[in-house]
Amino acid sequence: MLHPIFLLPFILLLFLLLWEDSLKPKQTRYILLFVFFILFIAAGGRNNVGADFPIYKSMYNGGFTLYTTYQDIWKKATFQPNSMEIEWLYVLINRILYEAGFPFYTLTFLVAGLILFLTYKIMEKYSDYPSFSFLYFFMPVYFIITCGHMRQGLGGAIVVYSIHYIFQRKLGKFLFMMFLALGFHKSTIIFLPAYWLVRLPFNIKHWIILLIISIALAPFQVYRIFGDAFASITPQDVSNAYTGYNVDKTYGNEMKTGFADIMNVILIIILLLYNKIGEKKVYYYEYFRNLAFFGICLFYILRGNQIFATRLPGVYIGMGFSFIIPGIIANSSLNIKRQLKLFFFLFFIFFYFLFVRSNGKKLNFTYDRYNNILWEWLS
Repeated sequence: MLHPIFLLPFILLLFLLLWEDSLKPKQTRYILLFVFFILFIAAGGRNNVGADFPIYKSMYNGGFTLYTTYQDIWKKATFQPNSMEIEWLYVLINRILYEAGFPFYTLTFLVAGLILFLTYKIMEKYSDYPSFSFLYFFMPVYFIITCGHMRQGLGGAIVVYSIHYIFQRKLGKFLFMMFLALGFHKSTIIFLPAYWLVRLPFNIKHWIILLIISIALAPFQVYRIFGDAFASITPQDVSNAYTGYNVDKTYGNEMKTGFADIMNVILIIILLLYNKIGEKKVYYYEYFRNLAFFGICLFYILRGNQIFATRLPGVYIGMGFSFIIPGIIANSSLNIKRQLKLFFFLFFIFFYFLFVRSNGKKLNFTYDRYNNILWEWLS
């Protein structure tokens, strides 16, 4: 079992999934804000919990101050040749907090708060069921990024928030958000085409054809063909990361068939079955559909490399689960709505036990392993 600090928010989100329609909007919002607060405490105060925690802590406690200067950070931010391996904005925040005398946990609380705030605001604005969207984020994205890969998590949260400027067609603000996101994690550059992808005049038949082509191309690893050209037009750290992961012995292997494929199949089936409902009733449906299908196609094209397939398409595919599915549920008939809610209720429970079995104990999220620094401070 997960620790109660995670189990309580999960139960509340499952409750909202089934009974949100019976509550007033204010009641739903208060519950979500309470969930937000609990998850903020759980992620911000975690002590030796989650992926990369020891590495982030060691880098903060003197690591960046020893081998970087503000001139290095400036060169990194302005895409000049430099020797820094970690993204500039993350390093800058670390240095400022460390030199001001704040403990490492100031950083974890700051990162957790920003990720949760940006995610909540965009889901509240564009999701018909923010509770469903946040449930998808919680299980398991929250554990992987907010409580794990903080750089990618914060960069991803900024990317997700940038869709507001995509829909408003404000290119300058979108590019600024992408610049900030790139300052936290180089993988966020994959979302740059989204500004133009949303306007592609593709219907679902076009995307199915592209999906079939992508699956057929998967064994040929076509992304390697264009790798040199991609590396030559991207910033130094992006091109270096591409080259490094391409030859990495651990993560450069082929992505095995597994739960990610099941998630893709679920999303594709819902898009096929309820496409007409989406086109008629879901706000920005075509935009989200373009992003989601592009992500699925990208997943199969990149599945020859595990790290590319897991890190790059996720933000695109997440648009489908976070915005399309809640929109379809909200605008379907009562019978379909009940069926979909029951299906996802059971699905997330299954996902819960799958996650606990695979990563819960290993990453110290379980009731017997989780620890929070606040408890030590208060005792």
